[in-house]
Amino acid sequence: MSEDEEIFGGRTMPVKSTAHGHPLQSATDGGFSSSVAEHRFCSEAPTEKRFKVENLFAFKRGRGDLVFSFVMLGLVLFLLWHFTGESGWDQRKLPQKRVGKILKQPWVGPFLCMTILVPAVVFNLWQSYRKRRRDVRQRIPNRIKYELEMWVRSFEFIAYFLIYTFVIGYIGYLFATLLFAVCLTYRLGYRSRRWIAVSASSAFAIVLLFRTILQIKTPVNIWLYNQLPVSIENFMKVYF
Repeated sequence: MSEDEEIFGGRTMPVKSTAHGHPLQSATDGGFSSSVAEHRFCSEAPTEKRFKVENLFAFKRGRGDLVFSFVMLGLVLFLLWHFTGESGWDQRKLPQKRVGKILKQPWVGPFLCMTILVPAVVFNLWQSYRKRRRDVRQRIPNRIKYELEMWVRSFEFIAYFLIYTFVIGYIGYLFATLLFAVCLTYRLGYRSRRWIAVSASSAFAIVLLFRTILQIKTPVNIWLYNQLPVSIENFMKVYF
């Protein structure tokens, strides 16, 4: 009997070997069969998607589209409820000799906007509802809860902006901008020294551009500046 043969149940069966020398045994007619295969770690990275110009205007309904459609419907109903009193519709003057005088009335612009907005919102809601029914039939998982959580989390940054505008009156535009730029950079996960330095440099450049060079008006009565000597106080209030 050769090296590549072995006896199974009184019969001589061939024994095959893999490329790495592991035995690969096979038998037929009730014989014993076993195989040892090599296990390799396989990591697949998704292919890079290249940007195409036609995809810029491609429309696709994502998660939470139905909820967003209901929110827009509620907003439109709110505008319709206050339309007559806020748009000047009550004081409209239609019997005019010239069309130009009608178009100059304040209610014309809001009326045209609502004429376009109402059908668009209703149509969008209907299409979202149809897509949701199709997803239910195809058993596509509903991730509306995840989408709503992302919307709620966005209010965190609105709160940061409100706090930022409030803090300016105490520590000034310069220090408030530097502080919040660094804190927001850290909050977004860029926590290395390099990114902290980049955010601080960018914030300082923004202050130089808008406050020092363009002289954009900011609160002048700053608590921190009032604690400084008069010469430094005036310099900080004028340029920072």
